[in-house]
Amino acid sequence: MLLMERVASVYLTDYAQELKRVGEVVFRRRYSAPVLIVTGRAAELVGERQSREVTMLSKPGGGDVKSLALMHRVFPIVKAPFSPRGPVLVGRTGDNDVAIPEYSISKRHCFFEFQPGEISIFDCGSTNGTLLDGQKLEPKKGTRLKGGEIVTLGRYAFMFQPADGFLQYVRGLLEQGA
Repeated sequence: MLLMERVASVYLTDYAQELKRVGEVVFRRRYSAPVLIVTGRAAELVGERQSREVTMLSKPGGGDVKSLALMHRVFPIVKAPFSPRGPVLVGRTGDNDVAIPEYSISKRHCFFEFQPGEISIFDCGSTNGTLLDGQKLEPKKGTRLKGGEIVTLGRYAFMFQPADGFLQYVRGLLEQGA
């Protein structure tokens, strides 16, 4: 697997513009890793209680400023430079491979493990848990991903897409006029 560019594009619109500019062959070569796409607010944390209701925000224009900063962000699921071999760690701090700056996400929230032909997600025993399509994952028990699943980390819903699914998703945005 090639290393996906870590900084070049961060929002879906950036990727859509790049796909339009460079074409599918180059885009596929540049972005060969799976991604997490922020699709909306997943829960409101109120003290110790957490609502399971998912509010999908399709376009900027609603919600608070902090929420909008994460909306439509794309997080490549890749190892950080100089990171030791092993699974791809996801959490809110910079010592993770994928750092998502959101207080409701645990310091070390979940991880992705790559095996030939498959990707699995594991919860690290996070405070707010990891949900996959609304079902809470058991800590440290892997669940295989196919693509298109909604992964809930803290207050946010993320769509998981493998590299090919990400290309199709971005192509669909262009067809819709994004």
